[in-house]
Amino acid sequence: MSRLQDATRRITLRLSDPDRVRILAAVATRGASYQWRRVLVITISQLILLAVPLTGTVRIDLWQGHHLLLGEQVGAVGAIKGFVVAMCVLWGFTFLTNIVVGRFFCGWGCPVGYVSRLGEDVQLKQRKPMRKFGAHLAGAGFVGTFVAALMLWWVDPRVLIEGSNTARATVVGIWLVLCLGGFMHAFGWRFGLCKTVCPIGLYYRYVTSSTPIGIHFDNQPDPCIECGACLKICPVDLEPRDLGRTMPADGDGEEELYGDAECIRCGDCVEACRMIFKGRPGEVPPLRFGRVERP
Repeated sequence: MSRLQDATRRITLRLSDPDRVRILAAVATRGASYQWRRVLVITISQLILLAVPLTGTVRIDLWQGHHLLLGEQVGAVGAIKGFVVAMCVLWGFTFLTNIVVGRFFCGWGCPVGYVSRLGEDVQLKQRKPMRKFGAHLAGAGFVGTFVAALMLWWVDPRVLIEGSNTARATVVGIWLVLCLGGFMHAFGWRFGLCKTVCPIGLYYRYVTSSTPIGIHFDNQPDPCIECGACLKICPVDLEPRDLGRTMPADGDGEEELYGDAECIRCGDCVEACRMIFKGRPGEVPPLRFGRVERP
């Protein structure tokens, strides 16, 4: 057996473990190409969430009723109308991206989904205490900022300075409870929440059409080596090689495209495939992220 074949065999055997985190660790050691792009997208998402209330664009103040709309104080009805408009704008943007690339927002721009990844990052660094501690700090900072951004839509931050002891304790208590929920999500629920409970994800499952861009499997010119890495790394338990294929639907006898509504376009399967094929110079990974040819 050649050195290259032996290295590929060791990687394949290592990936026989069904634990997604083990495969993520193997991908990380060989250079995860989507990591910084995902950080950039999630940072933009977080900044938008913070900017709306901090700039006074919209805020429904449950503390003293200092409701804001476009930088001016308004009544509760006006603030609620502004909130509805803001939600419609954000929904419209994610809906338009959904038409082109499916549930791309779920895999790249959703803060709740990113918390799942931060929990996995702690596991990736289990054997290095200082890096594990740093991963905990990064996750706690992100969750704390995310929860604070959500609360800023509903309460004036001046409550922490000018509010009564009861008001301050209430705000801090709510923040801590929501942060605890983020911790539980990071180390317990993770992507299971995205698959079964998330209202945005469930909504996208019903409105997703046949999107032109997604995960594309092409077994030519070089064949898939059947290592199973793409299947085991998928956070929503899909078979990436079957994405976009016509499958019989349950019950009514009609056909549907497999995985179109469930795939979050995170690209983890593509990175796993690339990682395996880095040990096979000159061969083209069969999984790619791009335009999909429909049957």
